[in-house]
Amino acid sequence: MSDVSATASSASSGPELGVVQRLMGVFFSPAATFESIARKPGWDWLVPVVLLIASIYVAQTVMSARMDVESAVKMQMKIVDKMAGANLTAEKRAEIEKQTREGIEKQKNPVRRALFLCIIFVPIFLVPAIYFGIAAAFGRKKKYMPVVAGYAYTSVIQVLPQLLTAVVAWPRDQIDNNDITYARVLKCNVGAFLDFDTTSKALLAMTNSLDVFDIWAFVVGSIALSKTTNFTRKGAMATVGSVWLVYILIKMALAGLLSSFTG
Repeated sequence: MSDVSATASSASSGPELGVVQRLMGVFFSPAATFESIARKPGWDWLVPVVLLIASIYVAQTVMSARMDVESAVKMQMKIVDKMAGANLTAEKRAEIEKQTREGIEKQKNPVRRALFLCIIFVPIFLVPAIYFGIAAAFGRKKKYMPVVAGYAYTSVIQVLPQLLTAVVAWPRDQIDNNDITYARVLKCNVGAFLDFDTTSKALLAMTNSLDVFDIWAFVVGSIALSKTTNFTRKGAMATVGSVWLVYILIKMALAGLLSSFTG
């Protein structure tokens, strides 16, 4: 019995998985990977975050170069017309339309887009904080940083759809702005197969969350949370699922609000 205990102790105190092993482990052995992350989160969780930022940057670069600017301007002007009503003169409308077009073109600036993508660090810290708070409320907490590291490593799954989106978008001459906004470029979610003009925008927002990669991340994220807190697997799934549901409801509300202005 003492030999078994000594072996287990030696294994747990041995070298942890390296960053490449952890990245691969998210896909092929998530339980063992997140157990290692829970023991020693370190700072290598920044690597998957950087990979995610880089992949989003690549996808946005490809899509922005092919975005139908006129359709984007048209959508923005619908909002302007709805809000201004009869108070908007033809001259003022033309000026706003020009500024809108210039603003969209400025968004293509590579440095500006790179800096904006740093906003990704907000959910990287916020979502684990919510998980940690829920775990604390149920007496299941351990430490905060392993939860952050686990969530960050889970985000590496989202690198795949970003790169695939870039591949799909690359040969296209033009991409409708609505396809970009509602994640319809890569056909990996239910919403991408629904008719955009006849489907409720709130329904589109919900169905584009029924995404192959989001579901995959949900499963892996639940494993990560169960390993980095004292939640059971079912408790972790309930927690991750509840936060995901709130996120979807917010998306639906915003999409419905936008639809009320754009028609």
